[in-house]
Amino acid sequence: MLNKINLYILKKFFYSFILTFLIFAVILFIGDFVEQFRKSTGKNVSLNIIFQLTSLNFFSLIYFTLPLIVFSSSILAYLGLIRGSEKIIINSVGISNIKITLPVITLYIFLGIFFITIINPLTALFDARYSELEYRYIDRVDKFASITKNGLWLKQENKEKNFSSVLYAQKIKEQGRHIIDFMILEYDEKGSFQGRLDGKSAMLKDEYWMMNDIQITPKFEAAYFKKTLKYQTNIKPEDITDSLSSPTNISIWRLVTFISFLEGLGYSAIDFKMHLYDLIFLPFFMASLTLLASSLVRNLKQNDRFTKTAAYSLVIIFIIYFTSNLLDALGSTSQLNPIISKASLPLIVTILSILIYQKDNLKKIFQND
Repeated sequence: MLNKINLYILKKFFYSFILTFLIFAVILFIGDFVEQFRKSTGKNVSLNIIFQLTSLNFFSLIYFTLPLIVFSSSILAYLGLIRGSEKIIINSVGISNIKITLPVITLYIFLGIFFITIINPLTALFDARYSELEYRYIDRVDKFASITKNGLWLKQENKEKNFSSVLYAQKIKEQGRHIIDFMILEYDEKGSFQGRLDGKSAMLKDEYWMMNDIQITPKFEAAYFKKTLKYQTNIKPEDITDSLSSPTNISIWRLVTFISFLEGLGYSAIDFKMHLYDLIFLPFFMASLTLLASSLVRNLKQNDRFTKTAAYSLVIIFIIYFTSNLLDALGSTSQLNPIISKASLPLIVTILSILIYQKDNLKKIFQND
């Protein structure tokens, strides 16, 4: 049960979070608006579209900066309590720094849960719309591929035949380089149907598919069979990967199903798994950052200068950012299990916070030795 002191502490930290959030939001929105304007230079994109792109990308940017917002707002809230002598008064009635931090940890765990359950689906919706507008107005290219519950669909060109075609494969392997049980529908320049190919498997090489066990059915001729066929294409392996849905386009409510679906098709879902575990461990990461902020200001007094604390905070945030990128790289390349990759960072930050709290005791132990 929350007492009046805990409620007061929660209000202080919540108001600090809102203020810090608004400051970051303004900076991010203005910065991204300038970036979208730069990307659209020379492409005759209206200000209305640039504003839409910035607005749709806003929640994604907030997601990436949320840990920094949490850490910064926690530091500011603690410094506010110290500067106003409130922390001294609270400590004087027998409430330790850890007890001050516990309700704050609870606050950020609930904020993290709110973000991943309510805000994340909105972010996924906006990010999908952002990707569509970016393809249409900035990149100005069509997507080559689409994954559905039935399999993989590809749009490609065959310059040798001067045909465009739609390829459908029930299963894929090796990130789309290997397709199984496929069909190709061919069309001429006018969009008129010209024939169909059905095959057991094909491998994507440099500018062609190497197909096996092919049944070819021309528009006005009898069908015939070929053991192998070299079929020209403009598709590259990276085109397939880049055209698939981004993990941020999928809400947390659909991610587990989508991961199972991708793996059933034979496509690697490692990026989607990393994103899923990133969301799951986000509340714990936010809580660990609050504990870290508490440990950094534990011995500060009202008249102390906060310059050293600010410098330490910047250095530690840089170390955490570097560690996060390292763990992500190890997880994305399957050198580390994705769950371990994402769970490690909150654990590392928590252990670091405990070590900072026990700094004086550790010094005494080493000096006695």
